[in-house]
Amino acid sequence: MSDLHQERVKRSFFGIVVITTASDSSPIEGWGEVKSCLIWEGALMQTIASLKEGDWVEEVYLVTSKQISTAKNGVTYLSLKLADKTGEIDGRLWDNADDVSGKFAREDFVRIKGMASIYQGSMQIKMKALEKVDDSRVDVANFLETSPRNIDDMVKELRIVAAAVTNGFLRQLMNAFLDDPAFMALFKRTPAAKTLHHNYIGGLLEHVVELVALARDVARHFPSIDMDLLTVGAFLHDIGKVKELAVRKSIEYTTEGRLIGHISLGYEMIVEKVNAIPAFPAELSLLLKHIMLSHHGEYEFGSPKRPKIQEAIVINYLDDLAAKINNFQATLRKENVAEGAWTGYSKMHDRYLYRQPIYPSQAEGLDDGEEQRHKGKKAVSDGAADTSGKLPLDI
Repeated sequence: MSDLHQERVKRSFFGIVVITTASDSSPIEGWGEVKSCLIWEGALMQTIASLKEGDWVEEVYLVTSKQISTAKNGVTYLSLKLADKTGEIDGRLWDNADDVSGKFAREDFVRIKGMASIYQGSMQIKMKALEKVDDSRVDVANFLETSPRNIDDMVKELRIVAAAVTNGFLRQLMNAFLDDPAFMALFKRTPAAKTLHHNYIGGLLEHVVELVALARDVARHFPSIDMDLLTVGAFLHDIGKVKELAVRKSIEYTTEGRLIGHISLGYEMIVEKVNAIPAFPAELSLLLKHIMLSHHGEYEFGSPKRPKIQEAIVINYLDDLAAKINNFQATLRKENVAEGAWTGYSKMHDRYLYRQPIYPSQAEGLDDGEEQRHKGKKAVSDGAADTSGKLPLDI
């Protein structure tokens, strides 16, 4: 047993687990450096985002994927994707892989013991032991991230926007969804995606509010754009995701989602609501359907049609923009690799992402705690410049 492991066990005596690394400069004698943490069963939780190379890890995580693989030398090993609300990490178990694999399933919680290490630029855990943990012993809130924005406030924003829609038919359609209790219960909980962007409870609502605001801002620069059509099209573009995605222990695709997909599901939902509004104009219905079917932009991105009206083009580009900026910020905030000027390779962006420095104008928006944290960084190394290059959200 390593010294670090012994330290952890000793401090578990009172039911409070403090994750530390050895340090002679700790403000509390003998405690070492305390890692970022969440609360789990009355104890401190070692989060995935806090892991650094060389850390001893002894924690409970959610298994989001699981498979037995074979290395080039013919040895079988267990390959897992482990998650908590701060991120995901790969886990590898080389000893007794077949035997251990039969003792748990995907979507189970497991307690793992192992060492964090970097392999091909990404953090992983080389597991030494693994055991299943009963769901009743786990606080699921530690594994489901929620939108940083208030859900009720976002719904109020959409109701205000709906009231401002001047076209009576489009206003009725938007309110038909906002006044549907079953739809709204799902809309307020559903994420916008499984992994790529706004992938947390309330993420779809947050994404839609962002897109509606962006679209209305852009429309003011182009007088020929139909503001009402653009607004309601932005509101409706991803409604099918309330049927495509489900949140249990993690974000999963439903059977409908896998077989049909959110674009087709959303199309059906629009048709249902439109048919319930007397004398809804056929041309207006056609344009809304086109926005739904074309908002992914290109065939290779799953779009049945490419945008052929101004409003559809705006929604396509702004939808992509909002998703990529959210992913960019989440990558800087969550990526569990060594600090530096660059992130690891981003699959969504197909490039490395630069952690630009914080300038005085950006620092003005920080709260007192964040400001002190950044001042502290600037004070290190005898006044040397801060080279972490983190954005304000990267905390």
